[in-house]
Amino acid sequence: MSENLWALARAMIVTVIFMPFLIKFLKQSKEQAVIRKLGPDHQSKSGTPSMGGALFVVAASLSALIGGGVYNGWQGIMAVGLPVVAFLAYALIGGIDDTLKLINHADDGFAFKPKLVAQTMSAALIMIIMWLGHVPFTLYIPMFGTFNLGIFYFIFLWFWLVGWSNATNLTDGLDGLLAGISIIVYSAYTVLAMNMHNQTLVIFNFSVIGALIGFLIFNKPKAKIFMGDTGSLALGAGLAIESILLGVPFSLLWFGLIFVIETLSVIIQTVGYHFWHKRIFPMAPIHHSFEKFGWSEWQIGTLFWILSAIVAVAGIFYMN
Repeated sequence: MSENLWALARAMIVTVIFMPFLIKFLKQSKEQAVIRKLGPDHQSKSGTPSMGGALFVVAASLSALIGGGVYNGWQGIMAVGLPVVAFLAYALIGGIDDTLKLINHADDGFAFKPKLVAQTMSAALIMIIMWLGHVPFTLYIPMFGTFNLGIFYFIFLWFWLVGWSNATNLTDGLDGLLAGISIIVYSAYTVLAMNMHNQTLVIFNFSVIGALIGFLIFNKPKAKIFMGDTGSLALGAGLAIESILLGVPFSLLWFGLIFVIETLSVIIQTVGYHFWHKRIFPMAPIHHSFEKFGWSEWQIGTLFWILSAIVAVAGIFYMN
């Protein structure tokens, strides 16, 4: 248990110590987030630096690798390496996206096709590591049983990684919103990992949670820095691979219910406008609809955190 707390403390301390330096560097470099013109008026946030996710991703990854080594030497490092690789790979994709946005001073960074290619290559790398680590390519579907998919497992892995990394990316639209929800969801999976005696994932989760707590100090309303796609894509990929390694991938549909709702709101809005030229919601993702109703970012964040916590507790009790 002590190593778990050390993992949390390491990641949090590194994030808290170095974040002010990153904020200062990004401001001096004029590396500021591009505020979308379409949507709620967030022009007051103009000048706020982005890419804060780069620091907490590195802090969490290093802390997890150190923790894995302390726990079980090289075997521990190798065991925690898979979620760390997923975390870093999708953070890199998000980092390229953020960098292109800053260079082009535009809402869009990575074009759709090259971004999809990068995500596909990352999924392929992760599958190779799973194969080398003798992780079975089996998929448990509740009420239907377990299926050995063999090489076709890649289709599911690709869909799960891309889908959840994009879901968390869509949720990242208000100060502290994604960071707070992610702390709750990673905490829920920490409990599951403990119950399944998967110590390496427990260390990974404590590392991510510690880094996010440190980041939230600077990201709470009014945020001094945003995580950017660097952080949001990494958080989704980390949850996706963890749900797979625990053998309960579809549990993420429940624990990540807020992410599901946010994604569905965008899909429904897009389909409704495309076919009937009508907006179903005032704005999508749905957290922006609450802004349209006059809610503050603190109020929206608090509501979503509470709902996520209730869902997490209910899921843990059900799975136990």
